[in-house]
Amino acid sequence: MVSDKHVVIVGAGGNIGSHLVPHVARMASVGRMTLVDPDVYERRNLASQDIWLTDVGARKVEVQARRIRQLAGDDIDIVDLDRRVEDVPAGRLQADVILACLDSRASRQHVNQTAWRLGVPWIDSGVAPDGWLARVNVYVPALDTGCLECAWDDRDYTAIEQVYPCAGQPSGPPTDGPSSLGALAAALQAIECRKLLEGDLARLVTGRQILVDAASHRHYVTAFPRRTSCRMWPHTPLEIARLDSGPDRLTLGALFERARADGLSPEGLALEIEGRRLTTVATCPSPSCGRPLNLWRFGRQGAASVHRCPRCGGQVAVRGFDLAERLLAEVVPDRLLGRPVRRFGVRDGELCSLGAANGRRHYVVGGDQV
Repeated sequence: MVSDKHVVIVGAGGNIGSHLVPHVARMASVGRMTLVDPDVYERRNLASQDIWLTDVGARKVEVQARRIRQLAGDDIDIVDLDRRVEDVPAGRLQADVILACLDSRASRQHVNQTAWRLGVPWIDSGVAPDGWLARVNVYVPALDTGCLECAWDDRDYTAIEQVYPCAGQPSGPPTDGPSSLGALAAALQAIECRKLLEGDLARLVTGRQILVDAASHRHYVTAFPRRTSCRMWPHTPLEIARLDSGPDRLTLGALFERARADGLSPEGLALEIEGRRLTTVATCPSPSCGRPLNLWRFGRQGAASVHRCPRCGGQVAVRGFDLAERLLAEVVPDRLLGRPVRRFGVRDGELCSLGAANGRRHYVVGGDQV
């Protein structure tokens, strides 16, 4: 079997992910793995995660990448990203399947929305230590298939920031969830992953949840169909083109020109990056300086962007009305069109959307390097 499949594991170092990584590394069809996890191993993780005492203090993705190399040598290409999945450019999650082992509703919602836009199948997993429950859900993006949010109601959205630690309750002291329960969820997830990668779609639990009650030795399979009132819209995956040039070579002018060559009209042509806002101008608060600074840079929405004044080195301030959702081609000075898109905050693997009066086009910047 050709080892050409790319698997992304989000939450790769946790209660489920640490057990899942070696299962995936042993799959003959897998030739590339991307590991996403922002955390560092702590001593308390020894009780619930598949690690050794010598791993304490190390980055989780670093430990898991080392385990893959010990299992597969150079047969698997490994990309390790020690950051929150919300901070990962969407194009870096473009793979054959995304495996999510997350303890946050908000993070799972982000993976769901990103997977649907990319058209990438994803398999979600979770455990409930108090009830000895392990579950997996399989989602294959399409207009008529159910997504994570199709099963949500108002209570789920109200609790969206709630975190469910693998070794404890949403609040209060840890309950030391067993490593064995995480291993059970990981095994279920790995089995469904293998079916998907090998094309065994007839037995794949698409649009359904497998729930194993380890306390009573029962299991349940529940269907979650497409719901027309789902808040995630649209349900149709985007048509995305991958650009060969990375953000250090691709210029802003070339990006706009590619969009025009793909049929977009010059009228209203603009660049947007979902989840990121454009800072147009910042002001230096120093009395001795105080002049505005033209930034033209995308930053993560909701995050405090830190910019320094090139004249005095002070931290500049951004006013609310100097933020925008998109960068209009017609207002960009000609001198900036020849600058690489990284200068505007576009990262490796960024999913860029260009819109105009006659439609939209979507591109991943980065080519083979992502």
